[in-house]
Amino acid sequence: MAIIKFTNGLLCDEGHLKAGDLYVDTYTGKIVAPKAQERVDKTIDLMGLILAPGFIDIQINGCFGFNYTDYESDWAYEQGYDECMKKLLTTGTTSVCPTIVTSTPRNYTKILPKLKHRREKYRTESLGSHCEGPMISTKKKGCHNINNLKRPKSKKEFYDVYGGKQNLENIKIITAAPELDGILDIIPEIVANDVVYAVGHTEAKFETALKAVDHGATMITHTFNAMPQPHHRDPGPIGLLGLSDSSKAPFYGLISDGIHVNPTYVKLAYDVNKDKVCLVTDATFAMGLPDGDYVWENAVQCKRGAVLKLKGTDTIAGSVATLAYCVRNAMKWCNIPLAEAVKCVTNNPARSVGLQVG
Repeated sequence: MAIIKFTNGLLCDEGHLKAGDLYVDTYTGKIVAPKAQERVDKTIDLMGLILAPGFIDIQINGCFGFNYTDYESDWAYEQGYDECMKKLLTTGTTSVCPTIVTSTPRNYTKILPKLKHRREKYRTESLGSHCEGPMISTKKKGCHNINNLKRPKSKKEFYDVYGGKQNLENIKIITAAPELDGILDIIPEIVANDVVYAVGHTEAKFETALKAVDHGATMITHTFNAMPQPHHRDPGPIGLLGLSDSSKAPFYGLISDGIHVNPTYVKLAYDVNKDKVCLVTDATFAMGLPDGDYVWENAVQCKRGAVLKLKGTDTIAGSVATLAYCVRNAMKWCNIPLAEAVKCVTNNPARSVGLQVG
């Protein structure tokens, strides 16, 4: 055991800052409480700085020129994945659910085993994939390829969507539309495989969304986006945020890049249930790249600062934000201190995927 001691700083956890020392076992990467007789191998003086957990992004489609859904060969995928995850670590994000948008059975079969949960050194680690689709609404599909949408009618067909039941061990989150035939019945099967079911890309009314929660749904994917907007008589899936039983309310992803959700709505969503907010980037391959024009999916995408659009249009092509950028926006728009914003990219998403309890 080799122990590093961090001292003379503030520790950020559960929305609070507190003074104290922190000890880390460099072999396991875990925080420890060393016994009196154990030797500290290295002491790092924080000089009054704040030490926070690594950020967790439960919805990110790619970064630094790499897209998690694109597959050409094992070698090309593994090389691109390794490079982008090393660079992503420099942004403060240490864990992600690499997000695969609606894809082909071949891609699921090839890619999912490469995204299984495993501890990593010197690069951001995968917590298991977030499969966004292919069981989503045709009208709320966004940029998902309509030709790859699926409508499984049985448990076997459901497993076949992702290349067989064995592949579910490589998945952490599945986003699906609960109003589709058979999905409510499949939710318990998803949850039984230790996979989080998220409501998203949906036309569901509030009653259907509530049934999804009763069947085991514990998350909403990119709140406000790709779903009915709230109405005072039918709030749709967004109404789940305000359930009187807050313990029953799902966690909800929120893109605070200033493009996908108006800052006023970011504050509104945060204030409803701050313990369930998970800031996400929903970033694409263009995150981390310099401004310019890029070709992807036979279209030209223009990155200008924090904005990514299809060339010659006002159509948003995705996010290019880092979680650190989203945290700063949340602090400003919600008028909250750093520690509370950091909770939305550490403790909350950890709980949302079962990595932290209590």
